[in-house]
Amino acid sequence: MIVDAKTSLAKVQEYVSLNVVQASPGRKCVDGRYLPNQASGMIARPGGDMGYVMALLAVNKRKNLGLSPEECFDEVYKVVSRRKEHFYMHTDHHVESGHHAHKTLIGCGHVAKAALENLCKEYEVDCKDIEQVIIYARKIAQTAPTVEIVNLKGDHEESGVLVIHSEQYSVSSQDLISGKMFFVYDVARDTRFLRNLVEEMAIPGVNFEEMKKVSDLQLQATLHNLAKGLPIYNVNFKGKIPSVSFVSLVQ
Repeated sequence: MIVDAKTSLAKVQEYVSLNVVQASPGRKCVDGRYLPNQASGMIARPGGDMGYVMALLAVNKRKNLGLSPEECFDEVYKVVSRRKEHFYMHTDHHVESGHHAHKTLIGCGHVAKAALENLCKEYEVDCKDIEQVIIYARKIAQTAPTVEIVNLKGDHEESGVLVIHSEQYSVSSQDLISGKMFFVYDVARDTRFLRNLVEEMAIPGVNFEEMKKVSDLQLQATLHNLAKGLPIYNVNFKGKIPSVSFVSLVQ
């Protein structure tokens, strides 16, 4: 869906103002299909916690660190567990119902696209490694309640991308009254968490700058594959009052 970004700015401002939520612990995906009562206020970032695993897989490949896909998952999972938090990722009803038109292991576009042979190079990962880590995560989730795989309903009907610049507030990705839906990325909180994650993992050869670089690269790949042509908006806050500005269209 391609929209007239500039003429819709007032409507986006109205949407954001009506859907501000308090920041809360945990990470979820940028997917717009989260309902207001699902993971409200959590850090919205590509792939949720699995997105950090994907970034580590890319750095591992770049620097030939020798970590297996399972070890990359475990490194992120251990940090989340020490914080007494859940490891969050998601799927969707298309995949879980078994009616998906293509062979897909997970209903998270950020992760699923990276598992495709024709797209994995955009994410700087090996598709087989992504498949392997999805299978591993699903297996752990069967016995470990601290690995949570949320099953999202519905189809992608996002109107744009909201990039949130706040440590205290976020915006719900879906409004049930208006029916509007947005991709949401909490860039400020994601960057802070990523920095802390790298410090706590303390993996030789892995630093924040490289993890941030590949994380941004993977974000851009997913925007291109899932949100091409949609408008991107920055959302800044003065106190609890949000202000929205148009950035560009997703290329």
